[in-house]
Amino acid sequence: MKKAFAELLSIAVLISVLTSSVQACTSFIIKTKDGSPVYGRTLEWGAFDTKSDLVLVPRKITFTSELGGGKQGMTWKNKYGYVAINALKLPYYLDGMNETGLTIGALYLSGFAKYQPFKAGEESSTVNSIDLIVYILGQFKAVDEIKAALPKIRVVYNEDIDKAAGAPMPLHYVVTDSAGNSMVIEYVDSKLNIYDNKIGVMTNSPTYDWHLLNLRNYTQLTSFAPGPGDRGIDGVNFTPFGGGAGMTGLPGDYSSPSRFIRAFFYTQTSLPLEDVDAAVNQASRILDNFDYPKGFERTGTPDKYSLGYTQWSIIGDIKNKRYYWWTEWNRQMQMVDLSKLNFDGGKVIAIPLDRVRAENIDDRTKDFSQ
Repeated sequence: MKKAFAELLSIAVLISVLTSSVQACTSFIIKTKDGSPVYGRTLEWGAFDTKSDLVLVPRKITFTSELGGGKQGMTWKNKYGYVAINALKLPYYLDGMNETGLTIGALYLSGFAKYQPFKAGEESSTVNSIDLIVYILGQFKAVDEIKAALPKIRVVYNEDIDKAAGAPMPLHYVVTDSAGNSMVIEYVDSKLNIYDNKIGVMTNSPTYDWHLLNLRNYTQLTSFAPGPGDRGIDGVNFTPFGGGAGMTGLPGDYSSPSRFIRAFFYTQTSLPLEDVDAAVNQASRILDNFDYPKGFERTGTPDKYSLGYTQWSIIGDIKNKRYYWWTEWNRQMQMVDLSKLNFDGGKVIAIPLDRVRAENIDDRTKDFSQ
């Protein structure tokens, strides 16, 4: 009994440490009545300002994956152009959409992600864990294609990237295609694990299968408040005060397991969405629930700590190939329409997520002028 309790305590401490990380992303998929998928995600990071750009990468650009220590891996040429968000002005991409509408988001999987070992002689089919993102964006348009391709390549960790980024990058990946099919890709204990993301939600550690099991702890939650009925005992009234009582027990903290549960119920209780515009609006409202204000989440000591805060948020209109974003510094929604971009150019083009890091506020005072 003591041994079992000690093991449970160790697991609880591990999860607590992992989920207090300064990296705390949340992603989800919602669909319209006709099945059109809309993707949303946040990027929480507090170790440093990611200084992210939105980057246009054309078709036919050739990539060679660096494996660390001067070793070079697989080389490929893009079939599809895409836009993606980088970090530190470097070719390390954390989210993106290609011209077919396929989206991919990379989320932290601290304490669990362990990639495949480097194997000499297999360099031509090996990519590093960061380049897996651009490999998928540039080569595929459907989840089924990716499922078939991943077992044929080796995905390895490149410690040189950690040094350049100034932080470790253990990741798992969420991919969604234009048909609304979604998958989670995880490398754990050097083994590839692929999950059908049927519920359309992902956060951070632990692994996807753990989060699915944890959902069973919340089957009693409902968007309907208990009815008034006869809720009195000896003259004491136990009728709920108002709406929302059906969600009593919904976890309100910002740990990864709790965010997974909240994202699941926010998406599952969403009213039927008539069209993609309605879904984009709904996705923005859901994303607001996962914003970290600066100072709320801290990792370290009172004298020396890193802040966890939401640096940017993304919405992907997969049907219309529109990629929306807003940032910590400017909450106005911005967008690029991939169907109108030129992916036949010969160079990569980067633009900052914000022209100016200031809120773009529409002053309506003059509307009251007579």
